[in-house]
Amino acid sequence: MATPAVWASIQDHARHRPEAVALRFAGGSTTYAELVAAVRSSVTGGPPDDVRVVRADRDGRAVIDVLSAQTFRRPALLIPHDAGAEYTSRISRDLRSFTRGSGPLRNAHGLWTTTSGSTGRPKIVAHDPEGIDRFVHWARTRFALGADTVSLSLSPINFDIATLDVWAVLASGGQVVFASREDLTHGPALAAAARTHRISLLQAVPVVLTLLARARAPMPRVRTVVSTGDFYPLETLPDLDSAFPRAGLWSVYGSTETNDSFILDLRRATAGELGNPVDGVRYRVDGTGELVVSTPFQALGYVNAPNDAWRAVQGRREFSTGDLVATDTDGTLRLTGRSDRQVKVRGTRLSLDAVEAVLRHQSGVVDAVVTARGRGSGDRELLAAVRVEPGTAVTNLALRSAVSSALSPTAVPSRTFLTTEPFPVTGTGKTDRNSAIRRLLERQPT
Repeated sequence: MATPAVWASIQDHARHRPEAVALRFAGGSTTYAELVAAVRSSVTGGPPDDVRVVRADRDGRAVIDVLSAQTFRRPALLIPHDAGAEYTSRISRDLRSFTRGSGPLRNAHGLWTTTSGSTGRPKIVAHDPEGIDRFVHWARTRFALGADTVSLSLSPINFDIATLDVWAVLASGGQVVFASREDLTHGPALAAAARTHRISLLQAVPVVLTLLARARAPMPRVRTVVSTGDFYPLETLPDLDSAFPRAGLWSVYGSTETNDSFILDLRRATAGELGNPVDGVRYRVDGTGELVVSTPFQALGYVNAPNDAWRAVQGRREFSTGDLVATDTDGTLRLTGRSDRQVKVRGTRLSLDAVEAVLRHQSGVVDAVVTARGRGSGDRELLAAVRVEPGTAVTNLALRSAVSSALSPTAVPSRTFLTTEPFPVTGTGKTDRNSAIRRLLERQPT
């Protein structure tokens, strides 16, 4: 994210390389000199607790608005570009409550983002400016970012992964190319953009990387590919390897609250593996199997929610991630599910993530999501949406049999919907499970 230190670096690049392109988008481009001038002309005063709400866009305006807030060390809250009235009204109410209150975050400044809100009310996350600066330093060193770096931004800028592919790149004097919103679901168009703009760094959630891999259009200039936000489907790794034959292929794991915590070489990855801790990261697994981490990059806390997920332990702050993990005999750390994705069906505790994993590994299946809903009897039932490749002979019977064999009959979804359409995503680019199921339910005949 942007910080006063990132802003200082951008100004330094404008002094030494004023004509170098900082931002490129569908409508044109912005040089470093133009970026600095635009920020300075848009600066407005205000009290330090006046939070500037910025809609994420893909034409560079959000970058300018966030940087202008840093000149007065004011908070800048990035929200999805298409945030509706209900979302913005809720955020506004939370910000009003915050400015009237008191607490450890009362004088916090810098960049704020929100969680996806897919499991309820979006949490406003106040990122630590110094933590962001530490992450930018790590990213510049780890991925050799510099003035020759050209990043293709494929995720919303309100997503925390923009710390790497937008803010760290700008701090390094590189160029950020914003893919057009129309191209984000079209693999061949994204591959063409990567070749046209000589992209060297590409970071995206797995569903977008899969689209690029299946475009079957090699992009040999790309040096670094980073998968984030979820596990990359290893069965499509050969396609990804062919698409980026000269690139390092990496997976990073971490929550919005902690930023990247683990890194893994995808070419050596095994299913569910998190990888090695990033420099400075410490972790432990508590008695329930939940992963607890302490990172140099973690956020200050939530603006509009209790901060009991953080606690001080031996001079450092730890964050309870909600991720359930297991450790192999060789020390390999594997994700087994989410604590909030554990449900009881007919008295048996199940992992919704485990059901999804079985469905995703079936031939002809592109993706799968599973949710649970209550029944009138007080029990719960599982609903699944399975995205299949067009023309494949995937059947409900085969999927039910696979789940029953791998897990238990109780884990078999009550209803499974097959579709060839991409699933809807949240404002942070992750699959919106609830919306995917609801959309398919609404299409069923009554």
